[in-house]
Amino acid sequence: MKAIGIALGPGRLLAVLPGGRTLETTDVEDLARAMEDLKQTSALPAARVTVAVLPPLIELRRVALPRLTPEEQRRIIARDVARYFVDARDAHVIGTDAPFAAAAPAKLVAAIESAVAHVGWSLRAIIPAHAAWVAHARDGQLLARLPHAAELLGVRDGKMVERSRVRGVELIGSATEIDPFLVAAQHAPRVHVNGMELVTDECRARRKQRAGRLAATWRAAAVLCLLLAAGVDYWGLHRELAAVRAGRAAIAPQVARTMHARDSLTAVAGTVATLRSLDEGTPSWSAFFADLADYLPREAHVVAFRAVGDSIALVGIASQAAIAFQGLERMPRLAAVRADGAIRQDVTPNGVVREHFGVSARWSPR
Repeated sequence: MKAIGIALGPGRLLAVLPGGRTLETTDVEDLARAMEDLKQTSALPAARVTVAVLPPLIELRRVALPRLTPEEQRRIIARDVARYFVDARDAHVIGTDAPFAAAAPAKLVAAIESAVAHVGWSLRAIIPAHAAWVAHARDGQLLARLPHAAELLGVRDGKMVERSRVRGVELIGSATEIDPFLVAAQHAPRVHVNGMELVTDECRARRKQRAGRLAATWRAAAVLCLLLAAGVDYWGLHRELAAVRAGRAAIAPQVARTMHARDSLTAVAGTVATLRSLDEGTPSWSAFFADLADYLPREAHVVAFRAVGDSIALVGIASQAAIAFQGLERMPRLAAVRADGAIRQDVTPNGVVREHFGVSARWSPR
């Protein structure tokens, strides 16, 4: 659909058609008739129209409001228009884009909506001309001269940061002067429609109804697609399940043999692990007794031995218990050697003195 930009001001309407052609009229008392003439002249049976309204038909002010959504700000200003726009007497339509707010007579906005609908065109948006002027430059100052006054805009990063009304004919500072009607009509179709859009309550209600119907249509389509997907999935699931069952039946004998072999292998692995743990956890006492025989004196011998974990206790007889203790202290991997009770002496019938001793220690097999 072709895009048309229209700049509407007091006693003047300028339209920029696709290809850059411009049409202008000063007969704007009857907007419906002006739109009919514009459609006939442009020879466009269908078009998407964006209308930029110029001052003084629209008022733009900086408004200090809390951090709210554009819709909440619009409702707050609409409840008390005269508080924010002194010249607003009748019903006005409000648009906001913090920190600025725009107000236009509701009759004018309704007339524009009706005129565009009357000729069968589609209304994209009604916006303040300031938004289209800002789209003309990313940064700097713009000066738009109008019959009643001049609008001075400060633009930074494609956003309006300052707006003031000045009187006089001289160019102000480094401001770039623009043709307010031509620039507004040229850039209106490219302006991103935001909260600054001017919409009557009736049009807003119609949009809400259309959105509701569209949402209902999408919900119904989603439910239908969900049911269709469930049916296809159910059919595919049963087909795949039958194929899986057939495949399982075909390999069942091989699986049974494999599982039997696996169970046997698991049992063997468990036995091996048990033997390995027993081998690792059981001390090698043969090495202990070999070392004991090497380090005990030849006349000494063991008469009792007890082991719990790595702790050992033994009772021995030697001619001199002190020498036996010294030998045990030198024995490798034997630590914490201490006497376990008092040393007791006795004399054999042939007159040999023997000493009975007890020893407790800790032995590390590795």
